[in-house]
Parts: sequence; structure tokens; C-alpha cells
Amino acid sequence: MIKLDARELDRLIHIERLGEAQHDGVQNVPGAYTFWRKRYAKYIGSPGGERYANAETAASAPGLFRVRWDVALDPETPTGISTKDRIRHPAKDDGTLYEIVSIQPYGRRVGIDIGVVRVVR
Repeated sequence: MIKLDARELDRLIHIERLGEAQHDGVQNVPGAYTFWRKRYAKYIGSPGGERYANAETAASAPGLFRVRWDVALDPETPTGISTKDRIRHPAKDDGTLYEIVSIQPYGRRVGIDIGVVRVVR
């Protein structure tokens, strides 16, 4: 049986979600990202050589955050985490932003693997 060791969940992340769309008189404009959930996660970077090969050709670095499964984050529900959300780590206003590119279950209701790409500002 797959288990997550709580000692491995050593990174505090903020999951941010787009706010309500607003009408500016001409069109609907998406709202700003706002804090949605706070979770402890394990960060898994991309494998060795691939990480540096990608860094040479693109200004982004792939990675993976693994969080404990939670009914509020369940990607199978309409209100769960989705690729429209983003992650901020460290969980501070000036933390690095990551776009979510994939979401996969880890075991049966054990964890959620969130594939990310760092956003370059």
C-alpha cells in the first residue's frame, strides 16, 4: 500500500485561483489570481540531465509537487484543483510562481501529483 510520509511534505505552497470575471464596459476581463488553498507538499524536480537540457533551450524548469489527497483538492470534482490554477512557492507574496500543467492521482486517495512549470517574470 502506498503511503505519504509526513516528514517528506516539507514545502508550504499556496494554490491560487482566478477571481471572478469583471466587465470593463466593453468585454469581460478575467479577475486577478487570489489565494485559494494552503498545503504542505513534497517538491520533486525533473531528472538530472533533462533539467539542464531544458534550461538551455527554454526559460522554464519543470517540476512536480506532491500533496496529500484532500476532498477540497480532488481533481475529479468541479471545484477541485485544475490546470487553470497556479502555485506559489515559497508561500509568500514574492514567492516563485508555477503554472500547473498536469494533475495525476498518486495511489488511491493517497496523494495528488501536480506537474508544474516555473513562470518567468
